[in-house]
Amino acid sequence: MSTKSGATMSDQTKKKSPATITAQALGWVDDATKSVTPPLYPSTTFERNTDLSYHDGRCYTRADNPTYDQTSAVLNALEGGTETRLFASGMAAAVAVLHALNPGDHVVAPKVMYWALRSFMLDSGVRAGLTFDFVDNGDTADWAKHIVAGKTKMVWLETPANPDWQITDIAAVAEVAHAAGAQVVVDNTVATPLLTRPIDFGADIVMHSATKYLNGHSDVLAGSLTTAKDSEFWQRVCKQHASGGAVLGVFETWLLLRGMRTLSIRVERASANAMAIAKHFENHPEIEQIQYPGLES
Repeated sequence: MSTKSGATMSDQTKKKSPATITAQALGWVDDATKSVTPPLYPSTTFERNTDLSYHDGRCYTRADNPTYDQTSAVLNALEGGTETRLFASGMAAAVAVLHALNPGDHVVAPKVMYWALRSFMLDSGVRAGLTFDFVDNGDTADWAKHIVAGKTKMVWLETPANPDWQITDIAAVAEVAHAAGAQVVVDNTVATPLLTRPIDFGADIVMHSATKYLNGHSDVLAGSLTTAKDSEFWQRVCKQHASGGAVLGVFETWLLLRGMRTLSIRVERASANAMAIAKHFENHPEIEQIQYPGLES
């Protein structure tokens, strides 16, 4: 199949492993040049067709750019979503979701989470009329206690949580949230879709700070949102993406795709190294506690 930028992706890519999807970037090949790496399109605007219609629906880069196509398609395939949008940072992605809520909406979030987002919730979120309850990450009963039917509109999960790696049962919390009519958003930054695909466990939207593992080279500030399905709420998020201005630059988009090509081997090595360090210190007499979810203890 072809993307807007003229890239060809075989249906066989749907059967490939995440490692192959990332390494080959979905097997993209440029129709005109047969290039296996995508070009950059720095243009901010696009010429209209002779009938004044927008060519491929594109009019302005803030809303859409051909450079976005392959990068968002790779991430979308990894997460098993319907659509993925790229943002200028992880915080920009998270804020777009919160801005799509209405004043008075209730959000349940974990006590342990990325500090900048928690700070935003308690400052700008509260001033925007949102209400919040923060619960113990790993206590499903605590989530259930604070998720209220008719009141709670969104449940925000972060697992493993930054910085102490607490784990939340996505499926269990999602079941409670959906029964109450709330949407579930999961920050999947730490796990990456190679270790966890939240949509498979009931998440409605998956968020990434792509600055971290997805890019992996400390040279890109980026974020993303992937939706399980199209919805009225997702369209509000998309409007925030297009009109809010916090879109990812084309060069950063290209760098993110390049970084994701090595995601599989980096996650594998990072996990192995983390486990080795955790086991080394697990029984050290000077260490009181090791917080690593891979340990049986």
